[in-house]
Amino acid sequence: MDPVISQKIIRIKENNIQSLEDFIAVEAKIRILVNDTEIISLSATPLHIKELVVGFVTTESIIKGSFCPQEIEIVEEKEEIKVKIYSDGLLNLNGKTLTSGCMSSFSFISELPEKYEDNFKIEMENLFLLFKDFQKNSELYKSTGCIHYAGLADKEKIIFLAEDIGRHNAVDKIIGYAFLNKIPLKDKVILVSGRISSEMVLKAGRWKIPIIVSRSAPTSLAIELAEKIGLTIIGFLRGNRCNIYTYPYRINL
Repeated sequence: MDPVISQKIIRIKENNIQSLEDFIAVEAKIRILVNDTEIISLSATPLHIKELVVGFVTTESIIKGSFCPQEIEIVEEKEEIKVKIYSDGLLNLNGKTLTSGCMSSFSFISELPEKYEDNFKIEMENLFLLFKDFQKNSELYKSTGCIHYAGLADKEKIIFLAEDIGRHNAVDKIIGYAFLNKIPLKDKVILVSGRISSEMVLKAGRWKIPIIVSRSAPTSLAIELAEKIGLTIIGFLRGNRCNIYTYPYRINL
């Protein structure tokens, strides 16, 4: 399934009327089944599906037990994509909460992650450079104008960038990528294009990621939870300016 389709439109600009082709982001239905039990349907961009599903089920602690990512079955049908996971563990579907994600996602995280401290530090100048590079590399956003994107970075470079119509989906994709490629997350930075929500903070806290950065603002609950678990939040990073909301000790100014 392609992530973008073309659509004939009429564009009006001042007194100029044009008929032309525009690029539209595809919204696909992703049905996640564990041991043939459907646990949720996500609206998502049909890119990096395995990363999305692995990031979602591991971060939300849905499976209480082991599963083999290599045996995940992805079945693309006409109007949806089914993702089948087989596990020898139990399903944890307690505490399901509807969140404020732009695609109305669900959170299964019912407990705060344990508070963490670390010795991770990064130069402020490096963050400015990383975010500048991050914003240049979202091809789907450039072509459609309706895509969120998230990046996984170390102190020097962006390791992986994911794009999706949903903010939380994009974060799940980069976490799933790290899980599948055995990349440790305790010394990494998450970069996001949209506002920092409480669910993003919980996802980062689940893996003890030290810093999350956005060009937009965090919500009040995101800041409150970050204070409780030890996460550094940086918002409004634009050019060479930003706001540090929590735990500034990780940033060398």
